[in-house]
Amino acid sequence: MVRASILARRYAEAYFALAQEAGDIGGWREQLAGVAETLGDPAVSEALANPKTSLAERVRQGMQLLEGVSPEARNLARLLVERRRVGIVREILSHYDALTDKASGVVRVEVTTAVPADGALEKRIRDALSKQLGSDVQTIVRSDPSIVGGLVIRIGDRVIDDSLRTHLQQLQAALA
Repeated sequence: MVRASILARRYAEAYFALAQEAGDIGGWREQLAGVAETLGDPAVSEALANPKTSLAERVRQGMQLLEGVSPEARNLARLLVERRRVGIVREILSHYDALTDKASGVVRVEVTTAVPADGALEKRIRDALSKQLGSDVQTIVRSDPSIVGGLVIRIGDRVIDDSLRTHLQQLQAALA
């Protein structure tokens, strides 16, 4: 799994570098998303990785599915099919999105609340995080009643857990 993630990041970095050179990061992302949607289907992914089918036939089938996709995205897809790495195409898209965010100064944040948040609360959370982080913030706000109260904020691989559930668990551990 770790190796797949490393490979996906490398493919994404190479594809992103080409998109930057072309000056069309958004357009290339759209093309990559099309490839991920098509090749990410489990049945398609399995068929294109089938060792019983000849490599030439697998490549032909993959390219046939991607009619209308840009030559660059088709080249990436061809490489993934040839190397039996079609299964990481969605992860490549995820890494590409992270590179796009980094290049544009956007930080994606996932916020979990105990109760559903209305638009005004989401805006307050986004504004506070934007001010704290010093960059543009895009938030995804979810509710999870199991946290009882407070917030759990995920920024990349960093987690800020200020939920009542966690505070109660810490209190219980301190009293034990």
